[in-house]
Amino acid sequence: MFRPLLRVLRRARILVFLSLIAALVILASYMFAGFIDEAAKSAKFIELGFDHIFVPSARPHIDRRQLMSRILRYQGIPFGFFPATTAYDIDHPEAYSFWLGEEHWTPPKSFLLSATALASFRTHMNVINDIVRLEHASTLVLGDQIDIAADIKQQMRTVVESLPATWDILYLGHCSNETLRPTTFHSQIHVAADPKCVFAYALSRAGAWRLKRVLDNMWPAPQKTFEDVLSDMVMPLFLEAYVVDPPLVAHVDKISDGLYSPTYYTLGNSTLDKLGLLSRKHMR
Repeated sequence: MFRPLLRVLRRARILVFLSLIAALVILASYMFAGFIDEAAKSAKFIELGFDHIFVPSARPHIDRRQLMSRILRYQGIPFGFFPATTAYDIDHPEAYSFWLGEEHWTPPKSFLLSATALASFRTHMNVINDIVRLEHASTLVLGDQIDIAADIKQQMRTVVESLPATWDILYLGHCSNETLRPTTFHSQIHVAADPKCVFAYALSRAGAWRLKRVLDNMWPAPQKTFEDVLSDMVMPLFLEAYVVDPPLVAHVDKISDGLYSPTYYTLGNSTLDKLGLLSRKHMR
């Protein structure tokens, strides 16, 4: 009489035990998923909130690559150097060797731009082609003669999180004298009207695609520099562009005593200054 009752009780205990185990597994999975999500966010913001950081630099510019390596490693920011096209490559296309993954391009036929300007144009085209090919959601492009704000990672976290989903290009540094129009979503983000200089700009996936289509149609006979093409695309709002101001990245020049001097803008909290590489007597 009691045996069936005991069997029922045993089964009930087993079911309760299994239910508790299942509940613990589900709870742990939610906690672990939350941890993974936060870890992914932290890893992303190590790269300033972008999927990848490209630093175009020509092989002969060893000192510039050393400078960028020192700055970005000091900040703990992962990045990759990108092979820049040179004026020699433009003038001697027969000697040029395409690197692995590079889109083969026709030698330019423009007589309006110098070989240096054409090399810069082609370098940025190659970077943008790679952004599209690798399907990065967002990418930062940095010049190889720059200084960055010492607290750039902390500041960029709020900047990137505040950008509208429709953004195309974001200038982290600029050399424009334009009157900036503030936005309602972040005090440092302004609407770009006539941006100048391309030593620190980020592209969304959509922005890279839009820019690629325009640049492909211009090559091999561009009539304007890459910088001016960007300005022309921003002014009629073909690209949704924003500027970080005050800038978080500034262009610098190397001076005779082995130090560096700001070209357009002096950062208030400079990484070069912390490294002892900023010349104070040449500050502008």
